[in-house]
Amino acid sequence: MKLTKLISAVMILVLAVSLSACGGGSAETTDSSGNSGETTNSAGNSGASNTENEELYTVAIQVVTLPGVQSEGIEDREAAINAIIEPAINCNIDIQEVWISELNQTTSMAAAGGEKLDILHVGTVSRLSSMVGTEILADMSGLVTEYGQELVTLFGEDLLEAGTVDGQLLAIPAKLYNANAKGIYYNKTMADDLGITVPEKITSLEDLEGILEQVHAANPDVYPFYTGDGTQDYLSWLSGYSSFGNLASYGAILDENSSLTVENLFATEMYKEFALTMYEWKEKGLQPGDATDSSPAQDYFSSGNLFCVVSNINESLKSDMAANSPDFELGWIEMVAPKITNASVTEYMWGIASTSERPEKAMAFLEMLYTNAEVANILMYGLPEVNYSLVEGSEKVVVRNGSYLPMFYRGGDPREMYIQAPNGEDFIEKTEAFAATATVSPILGYVFSDADYQTESSVINSTINEFLPRIMTGSAGSEAATLELLEAFNEKLAASGINDVIEANQEQLDAYISAN
Repeated sequence: MKLTKLISAVMILVLAVSLSACGGGSAETTDSSGNSGETTNSAGNSGASNTENEELYTVAIQVVTLPGVQSEGIEDREAAINAIIEPAINCNIDIQEVWISELNQTTSMAAAGGEKLDILHVGTVSRLSSMVGTEILADMSGLVTEYGQELVTLFGEDLLEAGTVDGQLLAIPAKLYNANAKGIYYNKTMADDLGITVPEKITSLEDLEGILEQVHAANPDVYPFYTGDGTQDYLSWLSGYSSFGNLASYGAILDENSSLTVENLFATEMYKEFALTMYEWKEKGLQPGDATDSSPAQDYFSSGNLFCVVSNINESLKSDMAANSPDFELGWIEMVAPKITNASVTEYMWGIASTSERPEKAMAFLEMLYTNAEVANILMYGLPEVNYSLVEGSEKVVVRNGSYLPMFYRGGDPREMYIQAPNGEDFIEKTEAFAATATVSPILGYVFSDADYQTESSVINSTINEFLPRIMTGSAGSEAATLELLEAFNEKLAASGINDVIEANQEQLDAYISAN
């Protein structure tokens, strides 16, 4: 049912684009490289272009980057965008770069302190299901109807539903294509030099362990695997379960194809085996197991000191990873087959802050972001000949020079935007072919409302943050100690109220399934 609706939405979108190309009300624009293309006037049906006698408004938008990144040239990128959006929607832009490691804290403090903030990065480490009850996000239902009709057409019913909770549209997808596989990216040049054959697909941690052992035996100076300070649950990229809340704080469904029962992930047999594996990998030297090391995995990987990193896998991420690791050939191993899930849609979303002084301007900018390729290209790639250059012989494919790499930014319609090398001009064709292989989750549009469980949420998340680093880094000291630590973890989770939250989650999910 969901797959049929999703395909129907895509067909409607294709028809709309075809009609537009035949003169259905679009305006031709020329981007900064001289390429012309048809993009809808984002203010055309919103009323936002009626800017006479109103003050110029600055829209503050979060752009999330790797920890430690200090991007230069923000003012130049803002000026280039302002030249486009000021005459169209009477706005300027304030780009607020935020490290991924500080996103939750930065957003919470900005909201509590009344700091200037309009468009929020929702997802990644700030899952929508954990933000519902915080009242940080504005309801965009009326805004998208009045100022964002192009977004409604672009994303369709199913994808917009993934941001709807209790009848409120709290976030919109940032990505048009939401199919993800899961697994690892690895240094293929290193593997080839060491004579290690790496398969394209594996299905178990045991299979992965065998590869890591070969790397360790051949080059003990390289980290085969890395869990950093243990604050992220790496199992989520190595297994196909669906989780709710930050770090499965509201439970997880282990296999949507067999059961839609929400469970405490950390009390499952699967998680016990994973915890023991992390301890064993530390003892074998396959991962450093140092909870004091907060260095980003990407830093070690890009420098050639780490064999692999866990991640989602899709055509866009492949090019991002290659751009961030230019000194070696990139390979990848698929451990979970491609799926379109609530998690893949809500991983990258846009929300409007409930404290925004002009939320209609924030929505008008979001619509322009997805209908004006030049604005989207500047936020994604920066400025031509400053941050990137066109590949010789191409007017679409660009090569970054490393001066601007917003790893966690997603935005714009990729069909109208530049394409990042090493992808070629067949990127969209390959992306759509990849999406066609993906299964669609039966609960694609479901989001748990935690509005009545803010106290429990705080305590549960504190408990996870207390125990997870020791489990993830394998630091308990022995197998027996690891099991004791996991038992203590689950006892404290139960005392924190996780079972009550999971029960409420199950009730809401059952009601959603019945209604759909």
